[in-house]
Amino acid sequence: MGFKDFMKNVAKAATSIGKVSGSSFPLGTIINLTKDEGEMAFMFTYPNKEEYIVTRDKVKSAEVLAMGVIDIKNDSKGSTMIYGTKYKVELTDGKVAILTVGLGDTLYKIESVLF
Repeated sequence: MGFKDFMKNVAKAATSIGKVSGSSFPLGTIINLTKDEGEMAFMFTYPNKEEYIVTRDKVKSAEVLAMGVIDIKNDSKGSTMIYGTKYKVELTDGKVAILTVGLGDTLYKIESVLF
């Protein structure tokens, strides 16, 4: 991997809006916002850097699992509660994902694809 690829991967991780879990996706999969043919979409990036694009037509069903504190971050300054939303998403190819997305402007963009 060259320096350009390395920097692209670092930037993608830094701009991640959340995490994907579930047996259909490997541990460490992240979510990034993207566009597909001009439409809002999001991209799952696997730890091996493989990408999976999710558009509105790939979503079979989606539901909100939880809202509020979704994680706790511990560091040298103490504990910080992370607020956001968890979604369960079933895709048309049969894969099921649990999305954990922090609060902010990203929620309405995620929901524009899901619902």
